[in-house]
Amino acid sequence: MNALTLALNVVGSVSNPMDGVTPSLAVWGVEFSGRVQIILGGLWALVLIATAGAVILGGGKWAWASRVTHSSDGVMEAAGQFKTALVAFGCVAGVSLILGAVIWLVQG
Repeated sequence: MNALTLALNVVGSVSNPMDGVTPSLAVWGVEFSGRVQIILGGLWALVLIATAGAVILGGGKWAWASRVTHSSDGVMEAAGQFKTALVAFGCVAGVSLILGAVIWLVQG
């Protein structure tokens, strides 16, 4: 019997101590769980507002640079700022989907 077969036999005979364990805030009570959800929801809303504002500002700077100043460097910088803000907004808006997908992948 080689070392790999022996290792696989040992791994197969050990039970997972974390089997059936799921994360839950209920252990600290319903009131704590509710407050955490409210706080996280409020923070999520603030970040959405901030990133939406960054998208609007970036779009405005891009329009201003292309229509008024006609500076190619200014247009490139403003376009980059707008695109970065747009990606950030998309990530913040889809954070529940992103986290859900990561958790689903990890659970196997």
